[in-house]
Amino acid sequence: MKTKYLFLAAVAFALAACTDTTENLPQNDQPTVEGAEKGYISINLQAEGAVRAAGASYEDGTTDEQAVNNATFYFFDAAGNPFNINASGNYFNVSVADNGTTQAPNIESMTNPVLVVEKYKGEFPASIVAVVNYIGTSSLSLAELRDNLSDVGHSSGTNFIMTNSVYADGAGNAVYATPLTIDNFQTSAAAATDNPVTIHIERIVAKMSVSAGNTAFNTGVQVNGKNVFARVSGWEVISNPMESYFIKTIDTNWDDTTLGFTWNDIPYLRSYWTGKSLTASNHAFAYNDLVNSDASVEYLGEHVGAANTERTKFIIGAQLQDENGSALEIAQWYGTSYITEDALLAAVAPTLKQKFMQFDGIDTYTNIDDSQLQCVAGNANAESYEVVFQLAEGVATDNWYSFDGENYTPIADVNAELVKIEPAKIWKDGMTYYYGDVKHIGIAGSVGEFGIVRNHSYKVSITGVKGWGTPIYDPTLQVVPVKPTDKETYIAAEINVLSWRVVSQDVTLQ
Repeated sequence: MKTKYLFLAAVAFALAACTDTTENLPQNDQPTVEGAEKGYISINLQAEGAVRAAGASYEDGTTDEQAVNNATFYFFDAAGNPFNINASGNYFNVSVADNGTTQAPNIESMTNPVLVVEKYKGEFPASIVAVVNYIGTSSLSLAELRDNLSDVGHSSGTNFIMTNSVYADGAGNAVYATPLTIDNFQTSAAAATDNPVTIHIERIVAKMSVSAGNTAFNTGVQVNGKNVFARVSGWEVISNPMESYFIKTIDTNWDDTTLGFTWNDIPYLRSYWTGKSLTASNHAFAYNDLVNSDASVEYLGEHVGAANTERTKFIIGAQLQDENGSALEIAQWYGTSYITEDALLAAVAPTLKQKFMQFDGIDTYTNIDDSQLQCVAGNANAESYEVVFQLAEGVATDNWYSFDGENYTPIADVNAELVKIEPAKIWKDGMTYYYGDVKHIGIAGSVGEFGIVRNHSYKVSITGVKGWGTPIYDPTLQVVPVKPTDKETYIAAEINVLSWRVVSQDVTLQ
């Protein structure tokens, strides 16, 4: 195949707004001009911070979230193969100056134009992809760029990777790269600025925040006649892929009914679902890690189509309190609730007095008492939210017997026998958690009800709590979130999905 070279010689920047959102529709032909020696192409980057969609609200990004510092432009022929522009391949790195100008509600920042001086022999590239805040190092086809690059997508708050927005055009074609026409290539810089190529870009991560204020929510469940309140102490996200693909993958056969929302937005060259995301592996958390506040944000990799246990979830840490704001340590055993672990042990010990007796080595058998017991979390014989009974630290493990009314029988391993007792639940120092799956835009029961999609901001507002949540005994223990099987517990939350776009949802966590 004939090698094609497009030489990029100069880059300059100014600021301008795009007035035509239809110019990027796909073109099937390779742009060609016979006899010309060079051309100029003006590239206008538009960072889509908020999606313009019927019934939605919007949120602009922070200065860091919308900053454009540099970019790599990849050029392709009509088949998506690399269109070489220099000896390195089909990519060119440039520095970008962006002043953060906004055009509400759809455009957050604009960088225009990138002036490219081109020298060619008859042919131009057919399409272009911009990867913002990234420096390319190798030549890639469009398929390779879309499917294989996934290692630099997750940002902690600065230098957000942004790439072309992806959508399906009116003919049902997936548009992964911005098409180029012959009108985009001019014989002078002045002419090029009058015919810019507008590349709509979006962040390849999503954003999430949780807010609860300082409200002590009435759980609606009392303990020993006392009202119990839950005050949110922090939050975290789990089952969150730490990476995203450079370019979103879509399926033009998707239908709105199955997904549960309008997924494609041709007028604004956008779509709101993806067909390919990375697998999340971080499904556990420790209570001590729930430190995010109302002001915190987390950036998420795309994650769709996961089973219930694999979905991205937000974990809400809270403390159970009395009406005065003091921690309430609650314990439950065989359906009875106690205030404090000590009260639980005092109630448990008398029920074990015949089964566990300690012999003094001479002639006296002494019933076990609460001072000889402790509760232990993380035992394989219990659920993660339960504790088992064991001998307290420092209590001798030998000379234990059981008594059947006539005979004393030695117990070989007293802790092995204690662990067989019905486990208890203890909200140590009032520690508890609630959790929920992160919802997307789809209606209940649809494919698109749950998921994380790039350039959306998922805002969870805690509006109420019912029940005591899932108990925590050891705040350092890694656990996979689960709800107690015999307790009705949920937290009421309102989730706003921003793109940085807003779609309101009411959520009940159970």
